[in-house]
Order: sequence, then structure tokens, then C-alpha cells
Amino acid sequence: MTFAATPELDDAMLTGIAGVLDASADPAYAVILDASATELVTIVFAKPAAELVDLELVFTQGDLTGDLIPTQGNATSFELYNGAGTLLGAGSVSDVEGSGDLKISGTTGTLLYAGARAILGELKFG
Repeated sequence: MTFAATPELDDAMLTGIAGVLDASADPAYAVILDASATELVTIVFAKPAAELVDLELVFTQGDLTGDLIPTQGNATSFELYNGAGTLLGAGSVSDVEGSGDLKISGTTGTLLYAGARAILGELKFG
């Protein structure tokens, strides 16, 4: 038999993750990278970074107008950090039509232009 968590246990685990995200005074963030691991932009999350919605953690960007993109490139992956700078995980990036873990809004594909703003389309897990 395989262990199957109840919705209550799933909620508790996700609530624990949310606590790790917001454990420091500074907000959690995601660093968006290109294929050569060059940092393109940092998306800073609101405080709290995510809320539990229908058994998923749903993230909210701190500045809803987006974060300034200093380096142009094609986003391929991201790293998730808490406010203390501790790496918590990593995943893929896509536009909102793609299947990436983190979705960038306002783009077709993942080309990010220097001087533009990166707007979080979606980041949720559960």
C-alpha cells in the first residue's frame, strides 16, 4: 500500500512551506535564469509570499506592475529563495500558455527584454 495524505495533512505541509518562505523580515523571491544560468531578473514576492487556495500555495508578486529586468535573455528556469536568502527549490519557466512551474505574463515565449518589467503570471504548487 502507498501512503496517501489527507487534504488536512497536505494543508499542514503547505502551511509549513509558507512559514519557511516568510520566516525572515525580508520577502521571498525567485531568480529567473537563462540556459547558461545568467540571472535575468529577480521577482520579489509579497509578504506573505503565498496563500493556501484549494490545496495549493499560490504566490503573489510584491509589485503588481512587475520587477525591472536588468539583463535580456530567454528565461528557462528559476530558483526560489526565502527572505533570508536560503535556496528552497528550483523549477522551469514558461509564458502563461506553457507548462513551466513559474509562468511569466505579458510575453510570447520566454524572451525577457532589458528595461521592461517581469510580471508573474503564475506560481503555485501543492
